Amino acid sequence: MNTQKALAEFITFGEQRDEAISVIVSSPADSNKTHYTLSTEVLIDVLKRCLSNEIDLDDLELWANVIESRDDIDCAEHEGFIYALSNSEQMGELNHQKIEQIVALVKI
Repeated sequence: MNTQKALAEFITFGEQRDEAISVIVSSPADSNKTHYTLSTEVLIDVLKRCLSNEIDLDDLELWANVIESRDDIDCAEHEGFIYALSNSEQMGELNHQKIEQIVALVKI
């Protein structure tokens, strides 16, 4: 699995997510090349899967931290939402109510 496919699997919470994590951890973030762009559709899908308890809140926070820290993931369109999800110290503890608010804001 290459880095681009690994990032796609990780970001979409795909079936090969564990393998993708191994690839991501072993490959440096290439700031000269975007390997994945976070789309509105993927963000909403992940948030809705969290609301339906398919994705754990802790996993969602880790997910956002990885997205925020990788230079090869373009999340500029949703940077504020990713920041809110990954910085519970500043933004407050993640819960389903906050996720519902973020989903509503993303859809605007």
